[in-house]
Amino acid sequence: MTTTYTARDLLGRIRNTLADALFSRHFPDTAEEASDALQQVTRWAWLPALSGVTVAAEHARGAHETAVRGRPDQPQ
Repeated sequence: MTTTYTARDLLGRIRNTLADALFSRHFPDTAEEASDALQQVTRWAWLPALSGVTVAAEHARGAHETAVRGRPDQPQ
């Protein structure tokens, strides 16, 4: 079964999703819940940075190897 959406339907879904994300947040009821939430954020927030470092290291390694191979004064 295929569902077809009009532009108005899609914009409505986007608006509702944004409204839910911005205004329907659950705030911690206790200090313990707030502390647990903060601990979870700090535990996992470093992952995107680590993946960026890994990608940059691979790019640098490849660029260096390409540059060295391209120089005629360097033995291969």
